[in-house]
Amino acid sequence: MVNFAELERFQVYIKENPAGFLTVEDAINDQFEQLTATVSEANQSPNQTVTTSIFTRYYGLFLTAQLFLKAHHQIWDGPLDEIYLVQADKVTTFQLDKKYVRDAEAGDLEYILKNYGHTVVKILAEKGNISSYTLWENIWGYAQWMYSTTDTEAGKADLEELLDDKVWQPEMRRSMFRRFLGKKTFSESVSSYERITCCLLKELPDTEKCPYCPHQK
Repeated sequence: MVNFAELERFQVYIKENPAGFLTVEDAINDQFEQLTATVSEANQSPNQTVTTSIFTRYYGLFLTAQLFLKAHHQIWDGPLDEIYLVQADKVTTFQLDKKYVRDAEAGDLEYILKNYGHTVVKILAEKGNISSYTLWENIWGYAQWMYSTTDTEAGKADLEELLDDKVWQPEMRRSMFRRFLGKKTFSESVSSYERITCCLLKELPDTEKCPYCPHQK
């Protein structure tokens, strides 16, 4: 059983009555412009492409929180219109109703990818005019960090499954997370993490390249 306070390191807050300026359902559909306007103003983002990538860096934390719960035999099983977005200074956080937390079941890893991953990433990539490959790598960076610091047997099994192609199909032929490892093992990637794509964080004012940015080479 997870102490919900542990989810706060992923900017996820379990509440009795969650609220926010938008829900994820709103944000990826008819109120995408409001999402990007809010995130852009908070971060002084120069354009919608950069803003979409910055938002997805935070959404990657929400997905990673789901994977963290799964590694502890639970998931949050609510709809996209119950994921509330809160803009606190430059940081986008997430409020969730605790009534949707349940014990994990067989097939939940695929369920997480399908319900909270593929659809959201695809729409964000299209509306933000950015490669879905970049957005998935934004998510992978946090997932890799989480799995490297979460020592449960369920987490180890989930990671193995996420590095296999089958759980990603039919939406994708190959595991996106395996692609980011390249020829490295998971342990090698953790010890010398390097991105393949740029998350565009460097485009924000007074922000330097990340140490693992491909443009550092």
